Amino acid sequence: MRRVHAILAKATRAGAAACLVALAACSTVGGDADPGKPAQKSEGFATKLLLGNANPPPATPPQDLAIKRQCPPVDVLQGAAAYPVYDTPGSNDPFALRYQATLADTARECSNLGVEAGLRVGVVGRVILGPKGAPGAFRLPLRIAVVDEQNRPVYSQNHVVDVTVPAGQTQADFSHIEDNIVVPIPENRFAGWRILVGYDPAAATPARAGRARR
Repeated sequence: MRRVHAILAKATRAGAAACLVALAACSTVGGDADPGKPAQKSEGFATKLLLGNANPPPATPPQDLAIKRQCPPVDVLQGAAAYPVYDTPGSNDPFALRYQATLADTARECSNLGVEAGLRVGVVGRVILGPKGAPGAFRLPLRIAVVDEQNRPVYSQNHVVDVTVPAGQTQADFSHIEDNIVVPIPENRFAGWRILVGYDPAAATPARAGRARR
């Protein structure tokens, strides 16, 4: 989860291409160590993409710092960490797999807006071609939701993420940042709240989703 805290703040300043270059340079989306300095705790790519700065300036209002500390954690929806697409609808034959999308990292950041809080959520993922796949353009149905301490949805939105696997390649990384989530600040200061991410096949658009150019 540390990897995506970088996704959220850097999103406004860096394109997806830069994010993918940075991701490709990391084994688990972590940063490179400086051999001339003492070893420090590695930050994930998602975190760096979100923050955009390894040492962001401290927030001034104390209450804003509290909101950042109390920001709900990110969980992957059960059974929604992968999105396989087969050559034949309804099949689960691995030899008929066209491509599969997976989640690699997540991060979040909260800011105080007064009586409300602004949430930014970053997701890093990957598309890998299967035996029946070919390079081309793919559309992934990614859902981001916020639930309270009783698992009641406070926010839920599906996003179509476009990913292109270049010619001659068998996989491609992608990143997505959702930065317009606004929720009321509860009396319990987000105790028990969670941010949920995952692929939602029910929200896919069959006419265009995952159609590779052969």
